[in-house]
Amino acid sequence: MLLSMETLYDMHCHLGFAPDPSLAAADAERRGISAFSCTVTPEEFEVLAPQLADSPNVRVGLGAHPWWIADGRIGSAQLDAFCALAPSSPFIGEIGLDFAGPRDTPESRQQQNAAFARILAACNEAAPQESGITTTAPAQESSSISACLSKLISIHAVNAASEVLDALEAANTLSHHQVIFHWFSGSSDDLQRALHAGCFFSVGPRMLASRRGREYARQIPLGRLLLETDMPAHDGESLPANTWEAELRNALTGIAQLKGIDPADLSKQLATTSEALLAGIIPDPNLLPDKSQR
Repeated sequence: MLLSMETLYDMHCHLGFAPDPSLAAADAERRGISAFSCTVTPEEFEVLAPQLADSPNVRVGLGAHPWWIADGRIGSAQLDAFCALAPSSPFIGEIGLDFAGPRDTPESRQQQNAAFARILAACNEAAPQESGITTTAPAQESSSISACLSKLISIHAVNAASEVLDALEAANTLSHHQVIFHWFSGSSDDLQRALHAGCFFSVGPRMLASRRGREYARQIPLGRLLLETDMPAHDGESLPANTWEAELRNALTGIAQLKGIDPADLSKQLATTSEALLAGIIPDPNLLPDKSQR
């Protein structure tokens, strides 16, 4: 991906839901949109990743969505597939926990927690030697983790931010990978804990539609903020490039107003942070003064 001042980065979307993902990606490229496209199952990833391999503006994440885990659409065979693919996958998402509504039962919590722990462990496994991947993790750590491929991970956490952070810490994920909380909705204490841990946060129009979402977007430092749309919302829904761009610009404008920053300056900051994350580089969080934090 080549950084452009006009480029808008959608750091959590679902191109696999679009009727023609390749066409959607090409239309987006012409409008200056780059994306981190998450999948919900390893099967979707195995179909989508080859389809978009020649799309320079899109990176595809290997996913195992907690909704699919909770309702059984992702079972042991699908988890096996995820764990086989994860070591060589630099982009992971969407993964996480969801303890809302029908998923807030002891059985669902146990099932999701067990799967999430296994998913995070797989992300720490060493990549196959034939991949040609080299790592620079500390030599004193275990051979598997020290040889793991650093990843960009997009996290789903609904009514479960504290539990997700517990799991990330237990798996040592935060020491080896860059973590993005997608559409963060945890408590204020959870937000401060995630910020202290070095996490990033993707914010879209739907998050900004709530008072709490706007306040969180105001509190999150500029260098930790990213844009997202979470679109398309469901399988088969189209994603016209003009609609996609409008959603991203709506989020950009909303954040700029909350921060008291010129939208063009904010766009540059977000593009620089997004580009660095997608390139496997830890971004500089201090590129712009954040008036909202004064």
